[in-house]
Amino acid sequence: MLEWQNSPYEKNPNHPEHLIHKASNRSLVRSKSEAMIDMVLYSHRIPFRYECALYLGNHPIFPDFTLRHPKTGETFYWEHFGMMDDMNYVDTALFKINSYEMNDIYLGINLL
Repeated sequence: MLEWQNSPYEKNPNHPEHLIHKASNRSLVRSKSEAMIDMVLYSHRIPFRYECALYLGNHPIFPDFTLRHPKTGETFYWEHFGMMDDMNYVDTALFKINSYEMNDIYLGINLL
């Protein structure tokens, strides 16, 4: 699993200037909340990637965290959705959740 976590992957190229919070492995994340999530995953030895590209059809999206179950290898996606007081953000979040569901990724099953 560590090989998967540490191998190169396509990362979110958008707004690199927002990557300002140090994470557990000295990489940078966009918010303090994401830094805390990163630390919990790291401390519990759950393999993860931050903002790894996920192609739903031809369109890439970048879940906050892509996780691998340490024993089964099953993949899960964790979206933080930290700005739900912003209506534009809410619209984007709902669109993203709908896109997941249209591709057999469901809240409470393989989407956190």
